[in-house]
Amino acid sequence: MIRLALISSAETAEAYGSISTRLHRTAWTAYAPVDSGGSGKALGQVTEAASAEELFADRVDAFDAVIIDADQVAAERLAKVASANGKPVLAGATGGSLAALGQADTLLMPAHPWRFLPSVQSVKGSLNDGKLGQAGLLRIHRWLPPGEGVGSLAERILPDADLACWLFGSAPETVWSLQSAANPEYIQFHLGFANDGMAMIDIAASLPSGGDYFSLTMIGGTGAAYADDHHNMNLLYSGGQPNAIRASQGRADLVGQLQEFVDAISEQRAPSVTVADTTRAVEVLDQVLESAKSRQVISGKEGN
Repeated sequence: MIRLALISSAETAEAYGSISTRLHRTAWTAYAPVDSGGSGKALGQVTEAASAEELFADRVDAFDAVIIDADQVAAERLAKVASANGKPVLAGATGGSLAALGQADTLLMPAHPWRFLPSVQSVKGSLNDGKLGQAGLLRIHRWLPPGEGVGSLAERILPDADLACWLFGSAPETVWSLQSAANPEYIQFHLGFANDGMAMIDIAASLPSGGDYFSLTMIGGTGAAYADDHHNMNLLYSGGQPNAIRASQGRADLVGQLQEFVDAISEQRAPSVTVADTTRAVEVLDQVLESAKSRQVISGKEGN
């Protein structure tokens, strides 16, 4: 069994605690907050430290691996500390400083939860199994309500830049994007891949509250596959007034990501998401923003 420590906010601890029973060969055994007053009680009976520094200094024997859910600067710093202590790390940092850690003996898995939605995994599986033929056209819509929680423009672009590279198996050869000055919360970008593959992606953060939506369609040479966030309305009727409920898979993305991390440790193998994947996605993100600013097509860089 892999014993896990979590460094996060109390709100994030609640999300991880809610999926505990869906995980295999692992258990939460330690927690440290990234902010003052955080509690890990949602994880169950765990060893709690007052800070991440105390966790590594005094409680390092209480866990085998660590999940870090913090801002980029803190995540990179704490990932270094965890690696120095020989602890495998799952962290959401995207900075270049993680590249050096990726060469170390300790396992490091960047957090890419968007890859682990069951519907998205199904599309990837169909591609890998040859059911769709050669990847041709990828279409992604990601529509979000305004306000807190949607992240910066770069944070919104990164998941879909990564999904496109992952599904096509390479970085794009060309990047073109359009962002309207009248609506800076909307961006559309096109990625041109080898063998005439193309991704067309639009991201909006100006939808009415509750109007958030994600969909992904991959059209290949011999078939097509579709994925969405499953925020569908199901009609229930048992006499009288009918009711509609919104269907959801819960945090299946966190379940899949965390299980992959645990399995990689247990099987002593590299995880399915690597630092190189994150580096590639960040490079594409930079090209998307550069194209939006210059209104020019950007050629992919050599070595991607």
